[in-house]
Amino acid sequence: MYNVIALSQKVKYFRKQRNMTQSDLAKLMKTSQSNISNLENGNNKFNIQKLSHIADILNVSLDDLLQDSLISFQNKKNFSSFYDEQLSYITYHFNRDELLKTLSFLEDFLELNNTKEKKEDTKY
Repeated sequence: MYNVIALSQKVKYFRKQRNMTQSDLAKLMKTSQSNISNLENGNNKFNIQKLSHIADILNVSLDDLLQDSLISFQNKKNFSSFYDEQLSYITYHFNRDELLKTLSFLEDFLELNNTKEKKEDTKY
């Protein structure tokens, strides 16, 4: 397993270093530009064979491509609490839109709770 966000940043970095567009990479991968875009935005996961193909095209080793994403993923296994574990699960398994909706919900929930607490404090 790997950290999708860390990997996506590496793919984008190496692609830009080679002065390639997402379309260029997609053509060489025989996939769509939207698949590459989704990969670079952390919305897609590619299997090891596709990642190896990307590394070959970008003229980097698979280790170079995955190094930060594997370290980041391994570090996430050292959870300090139940909530850290749950947060890690959510960020790993949710896509970007789901994360934004969850964040918005949590912000609204906190605001509602803060408003409720302030009203209760003024009662006494």
